[in-house]
Amino acid sequence: MKREFNKRFEEFLTTLPSEELYFEALRDIIKDVIKEYIRKQITESPSLKEALADALKEFIESRIKEYDSMAKMAKVTASIGLSATPTSIKNEALNDFLSVFEKEIGEIIKKLF
Repeated sequence: MKREFNKRFEEFLTTLPSEELYFEALRDIIKDVIKEYIRKQITESPSLKEALADALKEFIESRIKEYDSMAKMAKVTASIGLSATPTSIKNEALNDFLSVFEKEIGEIIKKLF
């Protein structure tokens, strides 16, 4: 009987969630409380709301400029490489170059939108 009880008790204990789950849940609750407090502060202050909107707008613009600059650098690099390439392999090199950057450009566009 004692063995049966111990076995059942051990099975019961294994079904309980670990303390990590409780800590993670507590962290999520604290994050939600902090988010709620920040939202309240922003909502109550029109100047904070406007400053946040301006900062976000500038951030997005800078990211777009960064990607535009990267695209321009890739174009210049490709032009330099193609001008130094013999005409016999220029078309093959151009196709290889485009296939390499096609994926990267797609990833950049996905990040923007």
